[in-house]
Amino acid sequence: MVSADLASLKPKFLSPLAFAGLVLLIIGCHPRPTVDLAPPRVPPDKTVVTVNGEPLSLEEFDNEFRLMQIYYSAVSEGDMRAIKRRLFEQVINRRLLVQEARRIGLTMTQEEADQAVKEAQRDGSEEFPAILRAHGVNESSWKRKVLQEHLVSKLVDQEVNRKVQITPAEVEDYYWSHLSRFWRPAAVRARHLIVQKRGDLLKVLASLKKGEDFAKVAATFSVDLERTEGGDWGYMETDRIPSSYLKALLVLAPGEVSKPLKDEFGYHLFQLIGWRPRRMQTFPEVKDAIHDSLLKEEQDLQFDQWMADLKKRSMIKVNEQMAPVVGVALEGSREE
Repeated sequence: MVSADLASLKPKFLSPLAFAGLVLLIIGCHPRPTVDLAPPRVPPDKTVVTVNGEPLSLEEFDNEFRLMQIYYSAVSEGDMRAIKRRLFEQVINRRLLVQEARRIGLTMTQEEADQAVKEAQRDGSEEFPAILRAHGVNESSWKRKVLQEHLVSKLVDQEVNRKVQITPAEVEDYYWSHLSRFWRPAAVRARHLIVQKRGDLLKVLASLKKGEDFAKVAATFSVDLERTEGGDWGYMETDRIPSSYLKALLVLAPGEVSKPLKDEFGYHLFQLIGWRPRRMQTFPEVKDAIHDSLLKEEQDLQFDQWMADLKKRSMIKVNEQMAPVVGVALEGSREE
């Protein structure tokens, strides 16, 4: 909608169509609102680490730790110290990356920010706000972390990932240089039924004797996870199958049902569907997977080198007096 003030500026000699174009041009010149991720002010006595002159507060580290505890509540004290140490490194690295994004003028629109928060909320449970409160984390701190991570993702994608290319020749060369990795072992596809009581086994055998479909009987009686699939476990590599099960399957023709096999889990019945022989996967079958694997490997390598260079150009100063407060040795973060 055009405001009254803007409409009053309409020159009398402009046609309605020309004036509409002028309005769109003026509106289009206004940039979309962006989200400011400049760091908040932190008093010196609350500063844990200074990254290129920007302070990281005790509160920020504490919020990160509380968020981490939501996902790592059942680890040992020793593991917790290692996780916590790594957490501090991640917070410092993220601040470096946010600084780099701001330095090169990379921004995030309000629309992107809203979408990032919405996606993060979708990944969590409906009770997530209550979980945050229970761990002493306010929602604004969590949202700020989400937005920082989104901006960092944009930065890494622009400065590293998009610059990495894997050629078709590299993919094909990898295939022919690593043929041994593309053997598919022999596999068997069967339907499996297991019951734990002999009375149930007798009911199963009676149903099969009447000519009922094995899949239907398995769906009705089996306690196995594949019961919803009629007992079909798909093609399973033979080296993953217990020898007693494999022995029962080897004597069957497709469609035949085995004799009952009893072990510590209960009474088993198998119906053979078919065998898949050991074979080499063809290049067309695996080229996409090879490409994705090589791409990820090279992107990770380039990121590590890029990040190391970024840290080399940065100044990280640790407030030694705060180390006992945060409860982790921060000496490894000190700039040499």
